[in-house]
Amino acid sequence: MARLSFAFILATALLLPASSNAQGRRSQHPHVSSTAHRRVSARRMAHRGLAGRGPVVLAVAVAERYWDAVPCDGQITVLADMPLPAGLDPTTDGWVTFDSSLGANNLQAPADTYTQCTISLAHWQWATVTAMANDWNMFCLTVTHEMGHLLGHPHSSAPGSVMAPVFTNESNVPSICRMTRPASVRTAGHSSAH
Repeated sequence: MARLSFAFILATALLLPASSNAQGRRSQHPHVSSTAHRRVSARRMAHRGLAGRGPVVLAVAVAERYWDAVPCDGQITVLADMPLPAGLDPTTDGWVTFDSSLGANNLQAPADTYTQCTISLAHWQWATVTAMANDWNMFCLTVTHEMGHLLGHPHSSAPGSVMAPVFTNESNVPSICRMTRPASVRTAGHSSAH
């Protein structure tokens, strides 16, 4: 059953917009996973075909392994190429939305009450799959950060924390992101807010 669920995750995530001409699409791509989580090497992830499945699929798998957990009962939608909602800082490159026992987007609610969970990735930062792959370390960090919010983690001021509110360099990038890359990646850095 776990392999069937994992195959479903990979198949649906491949439908994400692959170019900037996909701008404005709002199709949803659920990532449902009931697989047992364990730390695995980058080599095993690549061997399983994750590295060739695209940056979104790989980043979600890496984030789940980093946290050793799957938020929202595995019901997570990842939307790429999204415009920023009104009121967000213009440098925000990723954000989450969810319902909870205390209302919409309330991180004070127990994470096990989160439903209708969505990770959105900003068009201005990663408009294409190529942009995601070329900026892999920061892209992977951002997905891991947003997954942390869906697990109930607030922002942290601890040095090197994945949950820092702003990333100005790659010092916060977890080693699992550095070890695991999509095919044909060159490294790049940037500043981002979450």
